[in-house]
This record gives sequence, C-alpha cells and structure tokens, in this order.
Amino acid sequence: MGSTFMGLETGRRALTTSQWALQATGNNVSNAGTAGFSRQRLVQATTEQLSVSLGGGKNVQFGTGVRGELVERLRDVMVDKQYRDESTKYAYYSTKAAAFGRMEDIINEPSETGLAKTLDSFWASLQGLSKNPQDSGARSVVRQQADTVSKTFNYLATSLTKVQGDLKNELDVSTKKVNDLLQKIYNVNTQIHEIEPIGVLPNDLYDERDRYFDELSTYVDFKKVPIDATAITSGGMGNASKIAEGRMDVEIIVPGGSSLHAVDMSITQARSLTFTEDPTTKAITGYNTTTGPVLFTASNSFSNGKLWALLQMHGYQRDGETTLTGEYPKMLDNLDKMAAAFAKEFNDAHSKNFIKSKDASGTVSNTYGTNEFFVASDGGTVKAGTISVGDTIWKDLSNIMSSRDGNIGDGSGALILANIKTTSLSDLSAPIGSFYQSIIGDMGVATSQTIDLGKNASVLMENADQRRMSVSAVSLDEEMTMMIQYQHAYNAAARNITTVDEMLDKIINGMGLVGR
Repeated sequence: MGSTFMGLETGRRALTTSQWALQATGNNVSNAGTAGFSRQRLVQATTEQLSVSLGGGKNVQFGTGVRGELVERLRDVMVDKQYRDESTKYAYYSTKAAAFGRMEDIINEPSETGLAKTLDSFWASLQGLSKNPQDSGARSVVRQQADTVSKTFNYLATSLTKVQGDLKNELDVSTKKVNDLLQKIYNVNTQIHEIEPIGVLPNDLYDERDRYFDELSTYVDFKKVPIDATAITSGGMGNASKIAEGRMDVEIIVPGGSSLHAVDMSITQARSLTFTEDPTTKAITGYNTTTGPVLFTASNSFSNGKLWALLQMHGYQRDGETTLTGEYPKMLDNLDKMAAAFAKEFNDAHSKNFIKSKDASGTVSNTYGTNEFFVASDGGTVKAGTISVGDTIWKDLSNIMSSRDGNIGDGSGALILANIKTTSLSDLSAPIGSFYQSIIGDMGVATSQTIDLGKNASVLMENADQRRMSVSAVSLDEEMTMMIQYQHAYNAAARNITTVDEMLDKIINGMGLVGR
C-alpha cells in the first residue's frame, strides 16, 4: 500500500521543478539582448516509480513525480562550424577588398591626376616641342611635364609603401589579438575542467568560449579538438554529465604544412603565434609551429582569415626566393619595372639627339651619351620611388635635345621622343601605356573578384548565423509561452498539494469522532 503522504511529495516535486523551469525561462528573458548568450532550458525527467498492491494479487506502479535533471544550453555545433567557416572566408575577402580599395584610391585611374594622364601630357609636350624646337617656353613645358611624371611615380611608390607598412602594423595587432584569444580560450578551458567533474554544466563558460571561437574564426582557420570526450563517457571525470563538452584544444589549419597546436591543455599556457622575419630585409618568411619555425612555400601558408589576407596583401617571402609574394609588392615591382624601362628608353633616344644651340665656335655640338634626362635621385637604379629629372636638364633648358640631324630648327628628335609612347619597350614587351593599363586592369579584376567572393561569403555567413540563432537565440514570444506553461504547471501543482492537504485533514481531523 502506498504512503498516505505520497501525494504531497509528488506535488512538492512538481512545484519545485516548475519553479526551476520558470527560473531558467526568466534567465533567458533577462539575457535576450546579451551577445553570445545561448538560451537554456531545464531538462526534466520522471522520478522512480513506486510499486503498490491494489489487493487481490494486483500490483501496479505509480509515478512519484518529476525532477530536474540539468540545465542545458541549446546549441547546434554543426551550424556553429558552418558559421565559423564562412566567417573565416568573409574576413579574408573583406580584408583583401579593403586593401585593394586603398590601392585603387592611390592609383586613382582613370583621373585627371593619374599616371596615365600625366604621361599623355608629357608626350603632348614633346610633340609641341617638335613643332617649335627653338621655343624656350615649349622646352620649359617639357621639363615641367617630365617632373610631373617623375613625381607621380614617386607619389605612387611612396603611398603604396606607406600602406604596405600600415598592413604590417595591422598584421602585428591582429597577431596579438589572436594570441590574446588563444590564452582566453585556455583560461576558460581550465575553469570548465574544474567545474564539470562535480556534475554541473558551466553553460556561461561554454558561451564565453564560443564567443572567443567566433572571434578567432575571423583571423585564422582552425579546428577544435575535444580532449575530454573519452574521460566523460567512461566516467573518468567524476560525476561529469554525459553531455559535458569538456576542454577544447585549438589547431590553426595550415594546408600543406605543420598545423599550429595553439591551445594545448597538456602545457601550462597557450602557445603564441608568431611570424619569422629575415633579419636583414625584414621580410616575413614563415611562422612558428608546435615543433618549431616553418618557412613559407608555394603550398605551405595559411588558408583563410584576416591574417592570411594581410600577409597576401603586404607580401611575404617564400623559401628559396629573393622577392616578395603579394599584391602590394607586385604592384610596386610593376611600377619599378615601368619607371626603369621608361627612363632607359627615353634616355637612350634622348642621348642620340643634338642640343638646340651652337657652341662658341659656331658649330653644332654632338652630345651623344650625355645629358641623361631621367636619373635616380639616390644615384642608384631608377625605380618608381627614385625617378627624377636630371640636374643637367634643370640647369639649362638647352640640354633638352630636340634635333636628330644637327640643324637648330630640326624637331625630329623631339618627335622621336614623343613616339616612345607607342614604342614597345624591350623590358616590358609592350608600350608603356599598354603595360600600365594591363596592371591597372589586373588590379581591377582582382578587386572585383575579391568583392564578389566577399559578398557570397557574407550571404552564406548570414544564412548560417540565422540558422544557429533559430536554435540558440532567445525568442521572447517563445519564452512567454513557456513561462505561461510553467506558471500553469506551478499553479496546478500547488492546487494538487492543497487537495491532498484537504484529504489528509479529513482523515486526521474528521475521522474517528463518532462515540467521543
């Protein structure tokens, strides 16, 4: 026979469980606006049944109520992974698009102040000089336009180099941020490991760690490696819940190379990600791993994320190579080639001309091989950053050689110089204008592709985020519905206790009064 007071205990359990379920719901509502919060719910289970004899050899089992098993958070780990994968791709493309945007702003083509326009003005000034070679004003215009071309080259090189430096600074800051996140993940892992063995699910710590994972995914591609799964399922972690997540190691993915085991709970702290530099050139040549430094190769590099985008835009040096691989180094190298080929071709043609005036004896002097028009300001090889108009041209306008046959009124030499515009330069295998348009076109295509891929990644990331928010985000409408449900369950449990109490009162105080 069942206990007379069994109904009270059943009602008490229902009352307590409904109260705790309301507490979980209230916590969800209060954190509806908290970033990274995953909604929680009280998992309920029936208590052990009680076997009761009904007499006549009949036995039945009655339920004894309900109990709260645990408070779990609602999360879809597969959708989380999809979101982080797309977040890594989006950060990669958006970072590259921003750097390409700064490059396009500097190049500024087509425009009235771009290099293409200044070159056109320079060729036009030479054509003007060919028509009137004795006009000092025409010579002055040529010199001024040549100076504008030089300074435009200088501006492009200086500005691109400055942005390249900014990208290096941003890479340094981002690397420090990655290391900070890795250490935070390590610290949260430690706290989780201290709490889980007593049977509690540290949901807030899980949320905190997932926020760090989300942020880390914007910088590097990585994978989580559970390290406590076996201990949890085998009972090797005390009273840890079977759905405890345990600690997570973090490995930064490096295709074709050695992955960086960044968060390794077998050591006392997270490993720091660092990049190695050539002590002489300061070029970034590799990165560190669990087993030591690894040099960049064609197949060994970071796959996605902001760090890899910054490296690709700033430039890095592969093992066995002497030049940098990257978008800004490539643009600077093309401009250097362009400036050097331009100066070489122009100086060669200019040195074959005669000067404008006769010498003191009245004869025309052949100055073949002298009066270089374009030189390097530092005395070295002509590059985009160093090209300038030679001192001899600044000292005397007559050193601008416009005659090819030696006659004072001959302007054919200036016309030959002007026709360099359409001459295929040997070092470029194309006319200078065509070469420049090709590198501008390549930049435009790369920028457009990067923006398009970034948009695609953004859409996929947002879709994944919406799917995971449908699971883990707090819906006030849904929470209000659950709140009403638990409120009614609480009221019903209270009413059940009251009913049992009235029954017991009748038995205790209302029975056995006859004959008193």
